[in-house]
Amino acid sequence: MNVLWFVGSLAFLGGMLAGALLYHLLAGPKSERGKLQNQLDELQNDFKDYQSKVSDHFGTTAHLINKLTDSYRDVHEHMANGAENLCEDEAVKNRLSDALLSSNALLSGKVTKRRTERPKAVEQPKDYATKQAPDEKGTLSEEFSVKPEDKPAAPAVEVEPVNPAAEEKQAI
Repeated sequence: MNVLWFVGSLAFLGGMLAGALLYHLLAGPKSERGKLQNQLDELQNDFKDYQSKVSDHFGTTAHLINKLTDSYRDVHEHMANGAENLCEDEAVKNRLSDALLSSNALLSGKVTKRRTERPKAVEQPKDYATKQAPDEKGTLSEEFSVKPEDKPAAPAVEVEPVNPAAEEKQAI
């Protein structure tokens, strides 16, 4: 009886091993589902790599632009100091200063006035026409821009009253 149990257990274990081997060969990673899963994992890893490369690219670009801006600012300051110290003619100083100020405005995003310009007073826009002379009618006057016209009277046309009874007699 022990031999029977032993042979049965051995056959059961052999069947289990054969089933696992068959499952692994037929439905394991080489199956269609396994291939799709591997492809999905690969694409996700590629996408994460791409995202990190893009992030690194824009970080490096921002750093380089900041360095370029600082270098441009240094050159600008050098030119402004040189123009102030080396140029004796006031007109040349103003032209150089104006050119440097306009480039500085482009750099900083602010628009600055020239040294020789004075700011003009800002006036609120008017929603009416101003008078040209003190005795002129204003825009709120009823006679403003109204000109008398000499039109001949239209000739009067006489219309005879229509009598329906008279029309019936004429038709017969």
